[in-house]
Amino acid sequence: MVSVASHLVGDRMAEMIRLPKTGDLSGALKIHSSLLTLYRTLFITSNPIPLKAALEIVGRPAGPPRLPLVPATPDERTQIERALRDLGLV
Repeated sequence: MVSVASHLVGDRMAEMIRLPKTGDLSGALKIHSSLLTLYRTLFITSNPIPLKAALEIVGRPAGPPRLPLVPATPDERTQIERALRDLGLV
């Protein structure tokens, strides 16, 4: 699996992938559903802009994006922080 979100919620992603192997499809779907807002938020603009902002917000600075990309705008950062807060990451 390739996942941008796994940089932030790797433990939840691993559990989501493990659960169907044990027959718990509803548990996997529950995790997936709980992460939908994060998935959407991490693509509000070109990747990796939102991810780098999110990592910084949770205390894992990844540095600014390379040109021609620019850092997240204040509005984007607000959306990102809201999604992270909703997941209990900040």
